[in-house]
Order: sequence, then C-alpha cells, then structure tokens
Amino acid sequence: MTLQQLRYLLALDHHRHFGRAAASCFVGQPTLTIQLQKLEEELNVQLFDRKAKPIAPTSLGITVIAQARAIMNEVDVLKALLDEESDSVEGEYTLGIIPTLSPYLLPLFIKQFIDAFPQVKLRIKELQSEDIIAGLERKTIDVGLLVTPLEERHLREIVLFYEPFLIYASPEEDILQKKPLLPDHVQREDLWVLQQGHCFRNQVLNICDAETYTGKAGSSALPNLSFEAGSIETLKHMVRNNLGYTIIPELAVDPVVDARLVKRFAEPQPAREVSLVVNKTFSKEQLLVELRERILAVVPPEFRKNDRFMGVRWR
Repeated sequence: MTLQQLRYLLALDHHRHFGRAAASCFVGQPTLTIQLQKLEEELNVQLFDRKAKPIAPTSLGITVIAQARAIMNEVDVLKALLDEESDSVEGEYTLGIIPTLSPYLLPLFIKQFIDAFPQVKLRIKELQSEDIIAGLERKTIDVGLLVTPLEERHLREIVLFYEPFLIYASPEEDILQKKPLLPDHVQREDLWVLQQGHCFRNQVLNICDAETYTGKAGSSALPNLSFEAGSIETLKHMVRNNLGYTIIPELAVDPVVDARLVKRFAEPQPAREVSLVVNKTFSKEQLLVELRERILAVVPPEFRKNDRFMGVRWR
C-alpha cells in the first residue's frame, strides 16, 4: 500500500469517475485504475461498485476511504512540520479564485509574483466560492482568493481589502441622479444580476434586501425580458446598450469607458471583504506574506480602510 494509491482512492471518491479522477491526479486513467486494483487486491476488498452510475464506494469502501483521508491528513501535518523549517517561497501550489474577482485582480499582480519567485509553480483555477471552500477542506486547493467571512472551522481567513460596490447604470436611469445614493434606492425589478451560484449575486440581492427575489431581473421598460448573466462583463454590456442597471465591484470599472455610468453609494459604502483563505494546516506562511504584499500593492490604498465601508455578507 502506498500514499499515492491512497491519493488515487480519495480522488476517485471525490469525482466518482475514473477519467476525471485520473486527470485531477495528472496521470492517465490506466495508471489510476491499475493502482486501485492493486490496492483492492492487497486489502482483499472491493472498494467501489463499478456497476453503479456514477460509481460509488461499497460499504467497506466507505470505511477504508475515511481511514485513508485520516492518514493523508496526518501526512499533511507531518509535511507542515517539516515545512516550518523553511521560509523559502518555492514549490507547487493551486490557487482558487472566484470568477467575479479573477479578471480584475489577477492581471494586476500575478506576473510580478511569478517573476519574483521563479521557483513557485502556481496552478490557478477559476471556481465558484463553494467549490473553493470544498477544495480547501479536501486540500486539493492550497490557497483561495475569495469573499469572506466564511466562518468555516477548518479554514483560516487573511483579510486583504474591502472592495466597494457601485451602481452601474445607463445614462437615462434615474438612479444616477440620487443624492445621496442609498441601498434603498435600488429597485430589484430594474436590476440585472448574475446567475445562481455566484456569491456576488447573493451580496447584490442583500444590498437591496431582496429576500423574495423571483429571478425576473432587468429593465422595467422591458417587462417581457428576464435575464441572469454568467459574468459581470455581460451585465456591463447590457447596461451600456441602455438596458437598466446593475451593481458591480469597483475593480471592474474601466475609468475610460465607465466614468459616466457609475455612481457611489453614500458612506458607509456597501463593500465585499476579500481575503486569502487556507486550510488551518497550511504552513507556508511566507508564501501568504508575499501574496498579500503584492496584492495590496496594486489595489487602491483606500480599500484597506474598513471604517468607510459596510461589509455585505453572501452566506
């Protein structure tokens, strides 16, 4: 029995598909299949019901998988103890980042970080918040860059900054004339939002207290149109074509194109708390220090003054 076989076992339990499990381990499917067969032969037990769709662990398999997970957690603890002896920034890491943050923040700092630390191999995955949280707990993701607070007992949050929410509206929308602009002025029937699964959607609906939101978002001038977008850029394009308004994070603002379309809320401005998140067993402290410093160097300094903002939760 090898640690690699246990990794394959946990990967198959997670993906419930041989091809996807193999891909997540960066091996071919035959390699993973053969190693799991060897593990079953050594233990003299069938770990998975291969006739089930999707495949599923047997009752004994569930017990073995639980023990394998405990073993791999202890291995991680041992590695962490050894890693504490080194402050060097090197090695392979997986960074998970949410889609409403990655196109606006990543390009600002990632090249400088990679250039500064050529010994780091960084694999970046754009994922929904819940997928990042699950990956951090399973340790398939090393570092998350997402919106907090999460209040997950196995995770540690390192707050970076507070990013204000802004109204983004076509010029003829009355909301641009509100002085001061308050969250109560946002009418959910006029508001374009992201589709379900995005934490940003939840925050936007929380800003306008839309507990009974039905999904019929859009301009009241177009009552026969309902639309939920998959990206902030899609929402912006809708607005730029004189279709209602939306709410966007400040990093998504293009100063040249968007200047006449955005308006700030009165202080305290609604904002999202952006953090680095890791499993509590993660020990490469210097990596987190370097990531934090480079991110803070590229965001507006006022983002760090949380007394100007009102944090908006998403869960």
